Amino acid sequence: MFITDAHCDTLRAIAVSNMDYAKLMVTPQRLKDGGVALQTFAMFSGVKGMAGTPYEDGMKMLGAIDKLEVPVFRTKLPDAPPEEPCGIISIEGGEMLKGSLDVLVEMDSIAHIRLIALTWNNINEIGHPAKDGPEGHLTDFGFSLLKEMDSRGILADVSHLNETGFWDIVENAELPPVASHSNCRWLRDVPRNLKKEQVQAIIDKNGFIGMNFYTAFLTDNDSSTLEDVFRHIDAVCEMGGEKILGFGSDFDGIESWPEGLSHPGEFGNLINVMREHGYDEEAIADIAGRNFWRLLKSVE
Repeated sequence: MFITDAHCDTLRAIAVSNMDYAKLMVTPQRLKDGGVALQTFAMFSGVKGMAGTPYEDGMKMLGAIDKLEVPVFRTKLPDAPPEEPCGIISIEGGEMLKGSLDVLVEMDSIAHIRLIALTWNNINEIGHPAKDGPEGHLTDFGFSLLKEMDSRGILADVSHLNETGFWDIVENAELPPVASHSNCRWLRDVPRNLKKEQVQAIIDKNGFIGMNFYTAFLTDNDSSTLEDVFRHIDAVCEMGGEKILGFGSDFDGIESWPEGLSHPGEFGNLINVMREHGYDEEAIADIAGRNFWRLLKSVE
């Protein structure tokens, strides 16, 4: 089965934090073991936001892509989904762009950026993070960036973005909105999760939502299970979202994860839970990978 993952933080761990690749959650062998043939490697801007060195860190990550040890698509995707682990590149935290469209052009020319999470948890030149509350529109630069992203086929990722910014994306972007690693707020009430009306908007726009595996976004408990992940999957499907849903693990960026889902090699455990709950193979194949692939191909 073709499996995709819309978000992990492995690239920063290798390129900026100089961590031992073999000790991380995402490795080439684990991707292969779990059947993950397309992994999105995020260039995370860092916890300090504009007070840090996001651009410099981004260039380090771009220079370390070959260290991922899987082929990374830097031009158009192939006609058919890959059968062996491959990668694509995203940006998490638009402060990496330094408020400049020229930087976007620079980075896109190197790695063919597929999606940009406009904020992380810090305010930046583009907009406001969800953790600071719902208020605050995109900036003038944010709207200019959105237009440039549309022209380049780069999807706007609303994970981490505040609600007002979310609706700015929905109402102004030509391309469908994406939440690469967010869950259902009515099941776990944290700012990083999506409200029902936000999920419905993404469904209506034929976008994408990747289920996040972080325990704190899944449940009120200190630990989580595969059933907790399924609960969020099922809630989106009950709204008619089976064609816009997938996985956004957040591996190598989370401190707690469901038992039996600690790395890509264990994706099969989650898929088996979906089968146990009566999901047919077509629906599972869509959620496991085809939905994200279809969207990526449609915007090229």
